Amino acid sequence: MATDVRYEEWHGANQDYCSWIICVASHAIESIDEIWLNDELAWTAAGGPQGKFVGYFSVPHLTLEAQASDGYTFGSGRWNGDRRLTGCAWLHLQFKVTGNSKKAESPFSGGPTNRMTIIGKGARLYDPSRDSTVPGGSGPMRANDQSTWRYVTDDGEVIGENLPLQILRRLLGWCIRNPVTGEMKLALGSGIPAKRIDVMSFMVAARLAEEPVIRSAGGTEPRYQGAGVISEGDDPKTVLDMLCAGCCGRFRDTGGRLSLVIAHNDLAEGAIDDGLNEDDVIGDFTFDPDPSLEATPNIVRGRYVDPSPASLYQLIDYPEIRIPSIDGIDRVFPLDLGVVESPSQAQRIGKQVLQRKQLTRSFKAPFDERAWRWPVGSVVPFTFAPLGFVRQLCRVASQDICDEGSNRGACIMELSLEYQEIYAWDGSDKAPVRAIAAPGYNPALDPLAQAVIQAVTPIEQLLIASSYTVGATISAADASGSATATISDHSRVYQDRTVAVTGSTIAGLTSSTTYFFYYDDVARAGGAVTIIATTDGAEAFPSSTAPARHYVGSVTTPAPGGGPSDGGGSSPPGGGEPIRYPEERLP
Repeated sequence: MATDVRYEEWHGANQDYCSWIICVASHAIESIDEIWLNDELAWTAAGGPQGKFVGYFSVPHLTLEAQASDGYTFGSGRWNGDRRLTGCAWLHLQFKVTGNSKKAESPFSGGPTNRMTIIGKGARLYDPSRDSTVPGGSGPMRANDQSTWRYVTDDGEVIGENLPLQILRRLLGWCIRNPVTGEMKLALGSGIPAKRIDVMSFMVAARLAEEPVIRSAGGTEPRYQGAGVISEGDDPKTVLDMLCAGCCGRFRDTGGRLSLVIAHNDLAEGAIDDGLNEDDVIGDFTFDPDPSLEATPNIVRGRYVDPSPASLYQLIDYPEIRIPSIDGIDRVFPLDLGVVESPSQAQRIGKQVLQRKQLTRSFKAPFDERAWRWPVGSVVPFTFAPLGFVRQLCRVASQDICDEGSNRGACIMELSLEYQEIYAWDGSDKAPVRAIAAPGYNPALDPLAQAVIQAVTPIEQLLIASSYTVGATISAADASGSATATISDHSRVYQDRTVAVTGSTIAGLTSSTTYFFYYDDVARAGGAVTIIATTDGAEAFPSSTAPARHYVGSVTTPAPGGGPSDGGGSSPPGGGEPIRYPEERLP
């Protein structure tokens, strides 16, 4: 809690005592439980002064929410009923700086300490699920009545560390009553009216946050919980960003009301949904594939709050989360979690953030009126042949009404592509982050590719399937956590002609893995073809969906730190086996 010294007075016959009035919060709190001076426990609510501080340190008075009627005085009387800190939580600390006997020396002989930690249970929160006026809620809490808000509910459940409810409180704000006029004045937070907030979304988020998840160290913990000290001078956006980071939350505008969504695996909802398809897209689209290599981090590192006596709520590093860099250059995404007090929760959040950074893809286009069926934040399967999507799971990121042009009145919708890999830490912190390629674009499903299939005659299919390489050498080398394969220039021999093919170098391959190399060439012209690496051998050979496919060869990449390895190209009959269809699988 805060340690804001609002008043200091030295008193006693020989100024034996120093008293501080400490304001710990500008709102009502649940309790003050412990006081630590430097790194030693000095006082507890249950036992009073502790250890060497007995007889030298005391808490003569504390209040969890000061009222206008409160009157408290000590020492000279300058602190009295006219100084109430109305609406705040505060306490009086008293230090005795002289020894209690001639042979004793006070631990405060040099004056009160300048390092103090006050531990307690903080702000009271509003929970929509305990409000019978909210659909699906039941109970006496009301958004417009602070007296009904709780840290520990009437049925004994602790909700004070529920991060979505802390965010909701920050939006609603907290008011203090003017002791003269009786008017309620906003003291902290945004003061947004409840009718402008989608409180049901916060109800869902709060329940998800309190669900137990497995800790790799043993036992369980709530999915997202946290606490922290926030100053009235802190930037409101910075505060909300910090709270959202602690629960993987994001704000959305839902029909003019502010809602909260926290990341969790709800992709199963898309399995029974008919979804959207290319017939629903009524204009030009924009597809943003994976970001550039420079914009894709391979490391997440940062700090979390350590509540143990060794740190006393200071920020310390959590173990960094790392995957190999494709080009050997580390790119760090900093992620400080200023309200997270669990290292395993920090790991779950960091891993989820890093995995999502590897799989950032979005699609934006004008859709017909069917698109309004899926509100912002919902999961929708999307089939779109131009990009090879077949029920690709997406999440609605935004929606807007087009107000100009031929698509006036259409739903301008942005979809974020979703993958199961992102949610591997929904219920545990155990899974590692994987440097994987996102499933998505299947070129064989593109309408142009379908036209190519129809353009390859049966005779040409046989000529391609029976062709082979001459002079092709394939080698692989370690590249500091990944591998690079090099295919030399070579010739492709068909039964009716021979053409020259330009080689290629492919980086970012996984170590100790067998790769097969191929290219597509309908015209059988050779030249600067695009050679592709795959770990699926069947994919590298001609098939019913890829009749123009040319198998080049294969190589097994070396282990990390290992020496170069050699593979080989196809040889007569090379691809000269019959056309292989997927169901017959592989050489």
